[in-house]
Amino acid sequence: MRFKLIICILLLFILFSNAQPAEFDLSPLDTVYDNKLKTILFYRYKPEEELMPFLTLNVKEILQLSFDILEESPSELYYSFFHFDQNWVPTDLRPEEYYKDFQEQRITEFATSRKTIIPYIHYKLQVPSDGFLVSGNYLICVSDRFKNVLFTRRFFISENKILVNLKVRDPVDAEIYRSHQALELSINTNKIAIQNNEQEMQVHIFQNGDPNTRLVKTKPNSVIGDLFYFNKPDDILFPGKKEFRHKDIRTILSTTQDILFWDEIDHVYHCWLKPDDVRANKLYLSDDDINGRYLILNRDQDQAEVTADYIKAHFTLNKSVPFEEPIYVYGGLTDWQLKPEYQMEYDPSRKAYFAYIWLKMGYYNFMYAAQDAKGLPDTGPLEGDWYETENDYYVLVYYKTLGSRYDRLLFIGEFNSNR
Repeated sequence: MRFKLIICILLLFILFSNAQPAEFDLSPLDTVYDNKLKTILFYRYKPEEELMPFLTLNVKEILQLSFDILEESPSELYYSFFHFDQNWVPTDLRPEEYYKDFQEQRITEFATSRKTIIPYIHYKLQVPSDGFLVSGNYLICVSDRFKNVLFTRRFFISENKILVNLKVRDPVDAEIYRSHQALELSINTNKIAIQNNEQEMQVHIFQNGDPNTRLVKTKPNSVIGDLFYFNKPDDILFPGKKEFRHKDIRTILSTTQDILFWDEIDHVYHCWLKPDDVRANKLYLSDDDINGRYLILNRDQDQAEVTADYIKAHFTLNKSVPFEEPIYVYGGLTDWQLKPEYQMEYDPSRKAYFAYIWLKMGYYNFMYAAQDAKGLPDTGPLEGDWYETENDYYVLVYYKTLGSRYDRLLFIGEFNSNR
């Protein structure tokens, strides 16, 4: 009898230890917990083609995760997955209910940097779609052998069982006609029975993969059979922004159109970038950009992922009078967050903002952003907005019936304002 009791206790321990914690003790954001971590790229296909990492359930696809740790010897690292609802609240699904393999796995692919002043270890791993059992929002956590979490990254698993069409229109409101972009959506649910669309289906829309731009729509303007229309004029609006600024730092052997000069100080390369001006009140100029992303490139040597060096890039933003709000460098290189290490300082004697930032050699898109009253980034005062700007829009359609334990992600897709 005592032996049976011990067996039951052990089984209960195993059951509950494998369950995903009800209160997830990490922020469900793209977060770096160790400042030795640099250049975290998470993408499908190629980094220049995708802004938001996502996979399709039951379709053979792969996400690529790569990152650097500024140290000379490799570490024993692990990764694990966690499942969330559409609002990034942990679900009560156990790991074996949403993932086929072991919850924690070791990262086995890494390489040491070559001929760089700053030594680092470059890590890489692939996340295949065939390991996942359910759709929804996911977080990958990378930790060391002592269970210290180094960083987290969001990604999405979609079923892509419905059809979505998006059109970008000119706003009707004359006051925002030349500064905003209006969107119209139509959703074909392909006979998926949606009884109460305001509670069962939610549509999330992001501009350029920036989580701070998220709009949520629950009530369509009209429903005809399986077709749901979100087409009320000016109901879905986004500031047009401007094309992203860029800095070309692909070589340390010469200057580029974005570089004033190079220097080496205390065994660190310093790159003085050409100063920028506030362009909120300037005319719109069309320019090819990659909508906030960055690419690791090296013109001087092959295999940029292990030969590109880390440098201190010096940014300058001219402004005769400082803003009242804090000013930041902002974009994919900052994880779309206003981080302290990207905040700029104002020098009244030089009438400009300055920041120096650790970057790996490459090509960078970014904007300058102010911090608004809610602590969120606001690019409008520094960059301005224009209705002709080329933007990528991501549409995510979630579906949850009464009594379901998680939100199904029925669709995720990318749409371009110029196509």
